[in-house]
Amino acid sequence: MSAASRRFAVFLVPAPDDFRYAEGVIRELADRYDTPPFEPHVTLCTGSCADEGELAPLRRALAGAAAETGPLSLRVTGLGTTEEYFRTLFIAFEDEPALRRLHEAAKGAAPGGSDYRFEPHLSLLYAEMPLAEKEMAARTVILDRSEIRFHEVKIVTPDPIGGWIDTRRWKTLFRVRLGEPAARIRAVLFDFGGVLAEEGFREGLFELARHQGLDPIEVHGAGMDAVYGSGYVLGTGSEAAFWRLMRERTGLRGSDRELSDMILSRFVLRPRMLEAVRELRRQGYLTAIVSDQTDWLEQLDRQQGFSREFDRLFNSYRLGKGKRDPSLFDDVARELGIEPGEALFVDDMLANVVRAESRGMRGIVFEDEERFLTELKRYVEG
Repeated sequence: MSAASRRFAVFLVPAPDDFRYAEGVIRELADRYDTPPFEPHVTLCTGSCADEGELAPLRRALAGAAAETGPLSLRVTGLGTTEEYFRTLFIAFEDEPALRRLHEAAKGAAPGGSDYRFEPHLSLLYAEMPLAEKEMAARTVILDRSEIRFHEVKIVTPDPIGGWIDTRRWKTLFRVRLGEPAARIRAVLFDFGGVLAEEGFREGLFELARHQGLDPIEVHGAGMDAVYGSGYVLGTGSEAAFWRLMRERTGLRGSDRELSDMILSRFVLRPRMLEAVRELRRQGYLTAIVSDQTDWLEQLDRQQGFSREFDRLFNSYRLGKGKRDPSLFDDVARELGIEPGEALFVDDMLANVVRAESRGMRGIVFEDEERFLTELKRYVEG
């Protein structure tokens, strides 16, 4: 695996009652042996990828397999121990056909390959200790279940520094319930710049850099940092603070108004996208803008009047929260009165789509209008 690769695993997660039982045993053992607790799970497969975009086929495969598989009840065969750290002490299960199908679906779609040995088990303890001590620990566990029920699969990635050993920093990238057919889409959520309009922030900074003999890539990178660093995009800072930071970091020249006008002029609306929004509303879908933007979005709306095409407008500047915080998508769904699985989110940034999917939404990474319109047909009734 190259240094740039990112590891991941596909977990099968116990249903609530069994989750609480296993979690209680894990925490008790962790306290006793001074080891890290972790989330109860059965690992279906592992792999690696260069970036989260490579996980798209796996997400689709898991969604399809989960829809065809009801909640699983796995028969317990007993407790086991090995000398391996991640198989210190575990509950072992029979390898049932439905479980094997889930494993094969995940393994077949996972990028990066894997030599993971699939022997279905749910670990209760991770520890470096002699095997005899592990066996002694096993004798203290009261295993009062003949089967354990599972209701969800998800993709999890470890901490890039601490790896899987740093259990508190495991991160969920995608999750889907077993046996639940995909919910009917009720709302379509759109990013603004780069989807509904040209990406004015990037194009405006590029143009400013070219006019002033600066490196466009460096100026754009500084802009992405400064719009957050100044607090402007979350409404805790001002336009003046943003441009002051940009001048310090890049040497840009010009008044705040001149610099801002260059950016605002580059947010050119895309007529075909707005027509797609109108058609969605004619068909009864909720539509909303979900944008990491400043009060520039409101200035643009006063000029162009695009907000009237949407049921709601969610702007990070007013919310105090942006798409870098995945809980934003929970907030948006709640405000719209829908479940996350009933929303389709469209953004030109893969990382934002992945965060939305991690909260249960469906997603489309916008590349161009033609591809978007084709993909949209997969989710909405035409």
